[in-house]
This record gives sequence, C-alpha cells and structure tokens, in this order.
Amino acid sequence: MTPAEPDNSHHRLAVRQACADLGLDARGTRLIHHYSNAIYLLPAQNAVARVTTGANAAELVGRSQAVTRWLAQTRRFPAIQPLDDTSPVAVDGAVISFWDYYPQPPDAPPLTSAHLAAILRLLHRIEALPVTLPAWVPLRSLQATIDAGEPPAVLTGGERAWISNRISEVRDAITGLDWPLGHGLIHGDAWAGNLLHAAGAPPVSVVLGDWDWVSIGPREVDLIPTWHAATRYGKGPRWISDFTRRYGYDLATWDGYPVLMAMRDLVQLTGPIRRAHDSARHRQALRQRLDTLRAGDANATWTAL
Repeated sequence: MTPAEPDNSHHRLAVRQACADLGLDARGTRLIHHYSNAIYLLPAQNAVARVTTGANAAELVGRSQAVTRWLAQTRRFPAIQPLDDTSPVAVDGAVISFWDYYPQPPDAPPLTSAHLAAILRLLHRIEALPVTLPAWVPLRSLQATIDAGEPPAVLTGGERAWISNRISEVRDAITGLDWPLGHGLIHGDAWAGNLLHAAGAPPVSVVLGDWDWVSIGPREVDLIPTWHAATRYGKGPRWISDFTRRYGYDLATWDGYPVLMAMRDLVQLTGPIRRAHDSARHRQALRQRLDTLRAGDANATWTAL
C-alpha cells in the first residue's frame, strides 16, 4: 500500500474509538492508504482498520466480510480476511472494519495482470454461495457520489449534469448487451491494484482485496479493468496478452467491449470526486479525466493515483 495525503483527523479518531470499543490496541496507528476509503495500519495488532463512508457502508462492509470469510474457509480462495473475532463498528457516520495486515516485501516483484487473471479464473468458477448477494448495478458508486453532492468547488453544475447524463447513456447501452461469459459471482472492482502479496504457498501467496462491490453480475465486468489499465494507464499490449493467456478469453473481441470501456472511464471519476476537496493530486486527476472524457478522447493516457 502506498502512503496517503493528508491524514483525516476525524477518521483517525473514529478508528481509535472503534479500537476502544473492541479492546484493540491502537498504539502507533497511522494512515497508509486513502483513495475512496481510508486504511490505517494498527502495528500493535498486526491489522488494518478500513474506514468506509456512505449511506450503505454497513451493508457493503458486512457483505464483504461474510463473502471473504466463506471464500477462504470453504474454498481456500485467496481473499483478504477480516481480523478474527471482530465485527464492524459504526462511529460518527463511518463504518470501521478490521482486517489482517499483509506487509508487502520491499523486494517483491510487482503483481501483474497475470496474477489477477489466475485469481479471477478461480472466482468465476464458484457458483453456490451461502451469502445472498445483490445484482450488479452499473455505476452505482458514481451515481451515489453525484447524488450525495460534494463541496461546490469540486464540480460545476454543468459538469455534474454531464456526468449524470453520461451515466444514463452508458446504463442504457449496457441493458442491450449479451454476455458471452454469463452471470455469476463477481468481485466488482477487479484491478491489479487490489492484489497483495501474502505469506504462504500458491494460490494464497497473492490475495485479492477490496470486496465492497461483490455481487452477482456479468463476468465481463471483472475483466474490463485490465483492458482499461492498458489504455488509460499505459500498461501496454503485454498487460492484456498476459491476462488473456491466463484467463482464456479476449474481451476486446466482444461487441460490448466499447460500452464497458466507457463505463470504466466513468468509474474512474468516483475516487477523485470524493477526494478532490482535500487532495491536490485528486483534484488534478479529476480535471484530467473529466476534461478528457468531455472532449471525447478515448485514448488519452491518465495519471494513476
């Protein structure tokens, strides 16, 4: 995980309160990552605390913990794990959940699209779950972010209207698609940045994190982030060919591919919108991404966050 800026004292206090409620040791707590959610390291517990906000935060966190526990315990699936004997704690509008900490070796090789493809092959073969999951809703998180509003300086009224209209257009296009890979259990935000090195033998030497959007939906949804990263973040053709070889399907040969690329473009606005009011990096990323999309440029390379 990468260092984050700046620390949110409200989030830190919420984490400390949740630790106190559960009897966890909060000494040395520090922020180690903040994109859509803030993640704090609890070194005394060898754990991390994840701060999730939003109207349905408790639902998302509870579902993600139930699914990841079941996947690891019954399927030996390489998913991050909730900290033993802990439940999420609601503090001042945020939900604090606790997870095992996976320290990343400084000399470890980068995790790639091939690692992701191998994990998704396993995930997409799982059919029966004891956990009731919702149907996938395209652009749900971005729509909720727009509907909730944000500090006035983040988006103009015209920009907000453009995003809302574009969400509707892409959703309409998605309803007309056929899905060659069928429907089933999907992660919902399956990109290589959600992979972590883990101690152990394969397949658990690499684990998949950030299960907020786990659902039942078309499996192609979990593939599009790889193609999007090759285009927007400069990963290049090998990023795609390595994934295709391990997963066994070339998404770009499907006629719904441009629609999902347009959807993924919009998904990538969500985090910068949420963070733009307190982070210069996110304000710059939002401007670059939004200006590119409004100009109709489907091939511009974006700055990764």
